[in-house]
Amino acid sequence: MKIQADAQELKRTIDRAVEYTFGMDLTWDWPGGVAFYGVSRAFEATGEKAYLEKMAAWVDEYLEAGLPGWTVNTCAMGHMLLTLYEQTKDPKYLELIDSKIDYLEHKALRFGDRVLQHTVSANNDFPEQCWADTLFMAAYFMLRVGVAMGEKRLVDDALHQFLWHINYLQDENTGLWYHGYNHLKKDHMSGI
Repeated sequence: MKIQADAQELKRTIDRAVEYTFGMDLTWDWPGGVAFYGVSRAFEATGEKAYLEKMAAWVDEYLEAGLPGWTVNTCAMGHMLLTLYEQTKDPKYLELIDSKIDYLEHKALRFGDRVLQHTVSANNDFPEQCWADTLFMAAYFMLRVGVAMGEKRLVDDALHQFLWHINYLQDENTGLWYHGYNHLKKDHMSGI
């Protein structure tokens, strides 16, 4: 069934969602990364330059205030940075993207067959745990950067992360996913 929608009403709805997002008290962490990925997608769908300008202003304000250290969760902001770089070619966005990629490739904690450990701080809060969240925050980001920049190693690492997260998180009988897996205890910590 094809959904019928009035283009102008749809645009007004997108505008309201974007305005609401910019009214939220977001920081340089996963909630902001997820929300601004949505704004990036809204820009890609509409071409509305005001969205791009607001994203750039938001990032510039954070650059002035100072950024947190990188974790898997803070890498989620890379999605918006990639959109900004693709649209503006401003090297400051590429520098941040490269910094996040360097962290993921060389500094992020991994376990087993180089599976990214889910990190929310520098305190190793969840030793040898793989979470579904990591796929969006880090693996999908690496995949997008790898495709955009023609970097096969990033695409390969991202696909490697998806493969192993599927291995650890997907229930073989139902196809449903657990939220996380604790490699040390060999359990899923919760239900599906």
